[in-house]
Amino acid sequence: MRKALLILDIQNDYMSDQARLPIAKQQMESTIKSINNLIEKAKEQEVPIVYIRNEFERTQISNLFRKFTAIKGTKGAEFDERLVIVKGKYFSKNKADAFSNPDLATFLSQQNINELIVTGVFVEGCVSATVYGALTRNFKVIVVNDAVGGVSDKSKAAALMKLAKKEVLICKSQQILEGEEIENDTFTTFN
Repeated sequence: MRKALLILDIQNDYMSDQARLPIAKQQMESTIKSINNLIEKAKEQEVPIVYIRNEFERTQISNLFRKFTAIKGTKGAEFDERLVIVKGKYFSKNKADAFSNPDLATFLSQQNINELIVTGVFVEGCVSATVYGALTRNFKVIVVNDAVGGVSDKSKAAALMKLAKKEVLICKSQQILEGEEIENDTFTTFN
């Protein structure tokens, strides 16, 4: 299986105390740290790294529900400065599912990638939507529980449980960093 690391929406409008729509404060530092560790490992092993971010048009009506976050061309739409940026592929999106940008599926197909390691925010929204988009395209999907963030610890746990019931593999970043084989029954509890 050829893998790729997907990093979703680690943007200023979601990842700080000043964010317009932040993830749970207690998840911010650990989520970025776990993602950065995975980026370093992926770089080391020459696993493709795919950065994806929201870039909403100012005129999108759905901005009302998102507190006008990640408006294209604004500071809030930029990647969080703590995120390690290495040579990788970049895609923008303006819907929850990253596959709404058809260039993502094209790139993954051209690279013969069939397994995705998914990280980012919000696990209840864009992460889950992207996972479901990947599943409909027959990708094997692993969601890294300490490398995804949510609105609260409770909603994050509920979203991960829902994904696990869809046969999505859920693991800790340490399992990937240590090269453990991840199987359906590997991970059964959530932090």
